[in-house]
Amino acid sequence: MTGTEVRIRHVAQCPEVDPLLCVVEALPEHAHDQRITWFRLDPTLNVGLGGGWQAAVSVPIDMRSISVDYLLPDGSPYDPPYDDIHHRSEVLGGPVDGTLLVRRYVRAGERAVLGLTFGTSLPFGRTEENPYALTEQGLRHQHIQLGTGTFVPIAGVDAIFEGARWGGMAWASGRLPLYANTMGYTPGVSLSLGGGPSFRPVPKLQVLATAEASFEGAETWTGTPYGGRLTVLGGLGALYTVSPALVVQPQARVTALQWSGHHDADEGSAVQRVLATAGVSWTFDARPANQR
Repeated sequence: MTGTEVRIRHVAQCPEVDPLLCVVEALPEHAHDQRITWFRLDPTLNVGLGGGWQAAVSVPIDMRSISVDYLLPDGSPYDPPYDDIHHRSEVLGGPVDGTLLVRRYVRAGERAVLGLTFGTSLPFGRTEENPYALTEQGLRHQHIQLGTGTFVPIAGVDAIFEGARWGGMAWASGRLPLYANTMGYTPGVSLSLGGGPSFRPVPKLQVLATAEASFEGAETWTGTPYGGRLTVLGGLGALYTVSPALVVQPQARVTALQWSGHHDADEGSAVQRVLATAGVSWTFDARPANQR
């Protein structure tokens, strides 16, 4: 399970906030201040195919609790006349896009393993109509989608080194959207690169430190780009082997630096300070006991 809190704050003013209303009423500059508490349950099934090959499928489920305040430049509350067409305090939940992946692992010497991953996202999550087009009409809309509505190719490489006490890992992965969904939405290209050392203080416990850079390209609605960001994160995690079949995996990642790109300079960026994850891995060996 993964959990975090995201803060999004951006300036709103005429005419962008509600073009039709702004024709008849002058609205003061104000801010939309959103807080999103986000949890994700991500069950994943890995199946060994033999010869270093694996297949994995995941079907994540999200729960997002959203609250919003409207504020004037001096920080005082503001009650906008366009009601809640942009944002509202609510809870959103349900399945989000899953993944179907195939992995190939090979030995590189006695202590190193190299991996190659490829696959696709699975468009299980709910999509929304173009929120920017609905804004132009002064209509209620939703910026938060649970899915992309497209199959997005995924590829990645990783390397793991295991010493007696010290080890390390490195990885790179990316998603390359190829087409728009039926609503005219195309998700942005995403890339991630990271790595770090590991240390085993006792046989059952491995401690991991990581540094990661991730790039999220601008999403587009009918060809017009919005958003995009580059983020640098630091992480600390552990793997504790409870038994040969059961491993517990806690991890925390902190956003160290973030740069955002926007279609409109007044649009706010999503700030995610801490991302906490707790995982449990269970290995089921289907072989007969006399063959293990």
